[in-house]
Amino acid sequence: MPKPTDKPTPPKRLAKSAAGHDLACEPAGLVGDPAGADIAPAPCVSTLLAMAMLQDAMRRPDLERIRVRAGLAVVVSVPGPDWVEPVTRALRRAGDWAEVVKRNGSARQQDKNDVGCDSVADTLGSGLNVLGVSNAPERYLPANLVALADIRLDLKAPSPRVLRSVVRLVTGTRPGPIPKDAGIGLPFATLVGCIRRGSSGAACVRRIVDATRALTAAGPGLADVPFFEDCVGYDGEPRRWALDLIAAVKEHRAGKRAWDTIDDRNIVLGGEAGVGKSSFARSVAKSLGMPLFATSVSAWFASTGGYLHEIVRQFDAVLAQAAAAGPAVILLDEIDSIPNRATIDNRNRDYWVPIVSHILTTIDSAASGQTSSLIIIGATNYPERLDEALVRPGRLNRVVRIGRPDVTAIGGILRQHLGNDLPGLDLAPVAALGAGATGAEVAGWARKARGAARAAGRAMTRNDLVSQVVPPEVRDPEEILAVARHEASHCVVGEAVGAARIESVTVVASGPYAGLTRSRARGRNNFRRRDLDDYVVMLLAGRAADALWGGVHSGAAGQPGSDLAAATRLVAAAHASYGLGDDLTWLGSEDDAMQLCRLDPAFRRRVGADLADLQARADSLVEANAETIDAVASHLVRHRVLSGDEVRRIIAGTASFHGAYPDEARDA
Repeated sequence: MPKPTDKPTPPKRLAKSAAGHDLACEPAGLVGDPAGADIAPAPCVSTLLAMAMLQDAMRRPDLERIRVRAGLAVVVSVPGPDWVEPVTRALRRAGDWAEVVKRNGSARQQDKNDVGCDSVADTLGSGLNVLGVSNAPERYLPANLVALADIRLDLKAPSPRVLRSVVRLVTGTRPGPIPKDAGIGLPFATLVGCIRRGSSGAACVRRIVDATRALTAAGPGLADVPFFEDCVGYDGEPRRWALDLIAAVKEHRAGKRAWDTIDDRNIVLGGEAGVGKSSFARSVAKSLGMPLFATSVSAWFASTGGYLHEIVRQFDAVLAQAAAAGPAVILLDEIDSIPNRATIDNRNRDYWVPIVSHILTTIDSAASGQTSSLIIIGATNYPERLDEALVRPGRLNRVVRIGRPDVTAIGGILRQHLGNDLPGLDLAPVAALGAGATGAEVAGWARKARGAARAAGRAMTRNDLVSQVVPPEVRDPEEILAVARHEASHCVVGEAVGAARIESVTVVASGPYAGLTRSRARGRNNFRRRDLDDYVVMLLAGRAADALWGGVHSGAAGQPGSDLAAATRLVAAAHASYGLGDDLTWLGSEDDAMQLCRLDPAFRRRVGADLADLQARADSLVEANAETIDAVASHLVRHRVLSGDEVRRIIAGTASFHGAYPDEARDA
């Protein structure tokens, strides 16, 4: 049974603490030897820092209570596992303890809340003091010690007041102003390493500030990512979740909402590689104005020897650092690397199940605990592999899927990554060429195009970008020119008859098509017969160009989506489906109309006659506008893709352009 200790000598004082008592300049009040021996040597910096934190957090009556035996139960929660030992060491100096329980989760069998309860009960029953120190008291300390605590301290990162006192005590100089976030989230050893004897107070503070900035920039590239509100390519559920979260956090900061009412703040982002899951998390963190802590299962193994207790300690350290810096965002990348307990084979079960169970319990506490100030975002390419317990409510809640960006989003991503390159260029045609790409691929196009231009010693051109989006051209010049004239004829005739508004045109081969014109048909939901005929004339203009420059070939037909197939379908539907032919009888759908063409000779002749008349119109318009078509084709060969506005500018600059009707006649 320990003997009572002498009451320690009152300390000298430096500054008033937040609790109303003084901080120790030479904290002898926390230096007395609890065993009644001689006064211990001057404490090291780590012990000084821990003592100053305790003295700042404890009320004077509590400091007096722990110095005498009174059957006192004290529980101290610290910011992270690495704080347990130095805080325990400081408390040993400060009080009379018959039993000290210090646990950080590293001892798999010992660090449990059902271990040690009997000993705690016996010691307290004998009128002696018991101390418990842990980064997670409810999980690691004896349950009865936590429940019976007479004094409970929840230590956070050292305040500027504490840092100022310790720096002055160690260096003997005044440190000057200390930012309020200095030291938040730093590992204990890193913080202690910033405070050095023989250094000036200002130099110590500068080291602390620099280390804090380096830590809170843990997500690489955070300074360069856009705010989420400016991001493109995350439409649907991902955007709604992020914007709702950002709005909720703003309400919390304005005092209009409690943090624990923000229920849907932890999710798993699912999607294939390259769709921008990590970028999503970084942009959300930037808009929230919170530090981002990025980690992954592979990082835990890379920084340890792979032993069970090391993995557990590494994971706890990451969450502890983020919690100390909270509110903060944690990105758990490659979260599918945490095995699903339902599918672990027997060979690896004994190793993985304790790790998985520990991770789940820790996330549960970090995500939904009463003191939680974290936003946790998991990321995985394989959400179907996740343990069901990981994505239940209260942990990571649910999976939010991010898909590949659409054409509009691709254009927006390109503009973001191009920055000041290619200003004013309509990127929609280039984006259309890259339809189906991931966000990472789109960003890579811009980066590689910039590199190509830099290597050539000139500004970036559109061709630099296009050459990254699509493969290099391997066709001979004559074939490319023929394709360009074919596509240019669609554009020019479409503008001439007013059948459609051209959106883009390209000579880049795609699947079965040698080139492609994208357009928006006039009156596409309510065709008049003239509108339909004009659109068919535009479709047949490519075939007319083939006839004018070299001869008709199979390029305008053959596929279900070819020019001739689309023209035939429209004319057949005009007679059989739309009520725009000579007979008002509805004979069926568009598919039924095509079936009639195959089976009914009379119907087929009627459709064929109309197509012949419309082809003759197309031939005439192409011949009349050959110079304009050649001008568009020339630009198309040079640039490989043009926007609709560029096509219209070329047409407007050609004096020989001939429209089909006067404007007033068309309006009528």
